[in-house]
Amino acid sequence: MPSSTPSSASLSPAPDRAEITSRKVAGLPDRLDLADDSLPVWTERYLELAVRGVRSAEVSAKISRNLQRFAAWITDGLGRDRLSAVTPREVSAWRDHLAAAGNRGRDGTPAPMAPTTVNNHLAHVSALFTWITAHA
Repeated sequence: MPSSTPSSASLSPAPDRAEITSRKVAGLPDRLDLADDSLPVWTERYLELAVRGVRSAEVSAKISRNLQRFAAWITDGLGRDRLSAVTPREVSAWRDHLAAAGNRGRDGTPAPMAPTTVNNHLAHVSALFTWITAHA
């Protein structure tokens, strides 16, 4: 009959929250080279190492297009393409922009983007930043 008491291995204490480093800063050097803080440079690294050849050509092109839209919007809005300048606030503002006027209508005027398409764009940006965090 199995014992009702947990084994001693499962009683090990959980790591202290103060000892866990934030994913946002783990692995980043104290000083970044200008190329290391460039959103287009990291985007291209991500596409080359994690997307192209792994995903179909069609999906790779879609991911690339969505990330280029994000980079263009950040550059136009902030006036620079620094990765360190991108915060959750900018990503939320981009999401709102896509939902309100992310598409072009047949007459060329801004048109709202479908919620599923907005989420797809956000998923690609999230994957990019997750990959950067793991490889920075």
